[in-house]
Amino acid sequence: MSDFTANFDESARAPVQEHETVSGWSVGLVLFGICLTLPSLYTGAITAQNLGFIGTAQAVGLASLVLAMMSVPAAIVGAETRLSSYLIIEFVFGGKGSKFVNALLGLTLLGWFAVTAGFFGETLSIVFNEFFNVSPPIWLLTFISSALIIITTIFGFNAIDRLALFAVPLLILFLIYVSNLSLGEVGFADILAIDGEDPDYFSTAVSTMIGSLIVGVVLMPDLSRYARSIKDCIIASVLGNGIGNSFSMLIGVIPAMVTGLLDPMAYMIALGLAISAFIILVFATWTTNSINLYSATLAIAIIKTKTPEWKLAIICGLAGTALAVIGITEYFIGFLEWLGVIVPPVAGIYLTDYFILKQKNYSMTLRKKLPDYDHAALLAWIVATSLSAGAFVADFSFSMIPSFDALILTVPIYLLCRKFWPSQYPRNEKVI
Repeated sequence: MSDFTANFDESARAPVQEHETVSGWSVGLVLFGICLTLPSLYTGAITAQNLGFIGTAQAVGLASLVLAMMSVPAAIVGAETRLSSYLIIEFVFGGKGSKFVNALLGLTLLGWFAVTAGFFGETLSIVFNEFFNVSPPIWLLTFISSALIIITTIFGFNAIDRLALFAVPLLILFLIYVSNLSLGEVGFADILAIDGEDPDYFSTAVSTMIGSLIVGVVLMPDLSRYARSIKDCIIASVLGNGIGNSFSMLIGVIPAMVTGLLDPMAYMIALGLAISAFIILVFATWTTNSINLYSATLAIAIIKTKTPEWKLAIICGLAGTALAVIGITEYFIGFLEWLGVIVPPVAGIYLTDYFILKQKNYSMTLRKKLPDYDHAALLAWIVATSLSAGAFVADFSFSMIPSFDALILTVPIYLLCRKFWPSQYPRNEKVI
């Protein structure tokens, strides 16, 4: 078993070493692969149903711009500290206080893993019906596909990086081909002329799109700690959360509008691409869900410090699979909207701590001296999350982007809390 488990990097609990770093293009391709998944294609299709192509393009453009802008500073923190998001959160929130925050993030990632696994199980069911005229239980298909993802995740970031380098370019080319093929039956001008069913859906669309990736933005250090420089962070953020998100949301819109079908596998079958579509979607789900499970494992690894990460990957994978089996996909849109308001305050606090308060000493020596609870950070998180959630329920937003509101709102709240509760161990030294 030792040879097997040795491949799983134990870097959740320690800084990434310089020899482990890669280019911004490599990190960006992994991020691109995270965006390019079944839920993203579905989100783009359902948005087009409500807004039409032009409205969808506008919503996608705005969401992608916000996500790229938010991810750059988070990526820089990861690259300069070489630490996982969960260790960064520990420095900010305290040794025990961070466990609550990391547990929340771990649960949201398990939710994402479950949503993606659920969509894929349903996709496999469509494939079996189409080719073999049989209907295996969706739960069985979900379990088998998740097992492959769990195995990949056990081998850590390097395995995921190699998978992304192979799969993402293939996915891009294929999906471009699918859109071009669908335009063979209907002209692009005809697509532009189709009106959506609900023009008022724009705000929901933007919130949903940001919500779909906001956890990834908050946890950007998990990947950016492998980036060689700040320049590489910018490349990765723009390529992944900017271009990658835009592409993944828009590329499925045309075939969905031409066929009238929202499910990616369903409209690809309608276009006569069943076999190739199945192969491609396997890779799309494989890449994305490996990252979801990888990040969830890192979150739990910080809490369960004595359990090997490969064991935690298996446990988290099985838990996420169970959520998929019981039908979490039914709550997909609502799930994304809530993520968009309860997760950004975490990033707002550690970014304020790093860039405004200049708390940049993340040495492992200092880690041993951290207080159990940082009251300023915890109170700011509770207040900002509560206000963001309340505004969401009341359908109130300053910017029409609840996620952005939640992030910005957190900054003054945290600064005010820090006035009353100064850091017990100031970290305003350079990163060690």
